[in-house]
Amino acid sequence: MRTHKIALAALSAALLSCGPQQGYVSREEYDALRNDYKELQASSAATRDQYVEQALAMDGIFQELAQVSGSTVVLRSDVEHGTARITQAEQIEKSIDDIKSKLNQLESMTRDNASLRKMVASLKQVVAEKEQEIDALKAEIQAKDRTIREQNKTITEQSGTISEQSGTISSQKATIEGQQERLRLAVQEQAQMLFQAGVDFEELGDQSPTVSRRRDKAKVKSLTREMYEKSILYYSKAQETGYPEAGYRINAVQQKMASLGE
Repeated sequence: MRTHKIALAALSAALLSCGPQQGYVSREEYDALRNDYKELQASSAATRDQYVEQALAMDGIFQELAQVSGSTVVLRSDVEHGTARITQAEQIEKSIDDIKSKLNQLESMTRDNASLRKMVASLKQVVAEKEQEIDALKAEIQAKDRTIREQNKTITEQSGTISEQSGTISSQKATIEGQQERLRLAVQEQAQMLFQAGVDFEELGDQSPTVSRRRDKAKVKSLTREMYEKSILYYSKAQETGYPEAGYRINAVQQKMASLGE
């Protein structure tokens, strides 16, 4: 974007100083410079459109990833209560595959945007960790199913063995306590992810391009405000989930929005 601005400024100066009335260049050279100027204008507009498209795609991915995190919390809670089903984990896996596909598409669109490339790489790491978590939950569900089948068999064969039943109850209690702790950590992880999403959108707003034309300034200001609004949204969600630091970031972004003016 900065390269386009410099080139446009140079061509504008050339057109102003080298018009036909000065007698310094031929009409053909003047027309060629003017055509180059128009082409660079079109290229600059295309770059801004691409910026908006990438930002919207990233927003969609963040929302889908937040849904996956919420579904994972529900799945872990169901595992805790012994009501989880393999189909739940498989549905989350399908959502993760969709996110991975969209990340790959977005990665091919962000070759010239270092900031977005960094965000894509970070999200890929989050997705990889989420896949591992779902695999672990699936294994836990399968193990519980096997345990239930084995326990039922044991109860049928040894219905009078009270001591074994007491041991099983103690083991289940310890398992539930461990699951409750993992559930707490999962909620904390979701809060951290939402907070990071707020940070990423705040940085996108901070990196909005600088333009000269009034109409372009309005578009950039609107886009910047939208990025800051998204940032506040994710900070608010993080705060609701138990991330106190998000409150300070909300105040900071609101100050930035106020400095934009109307």
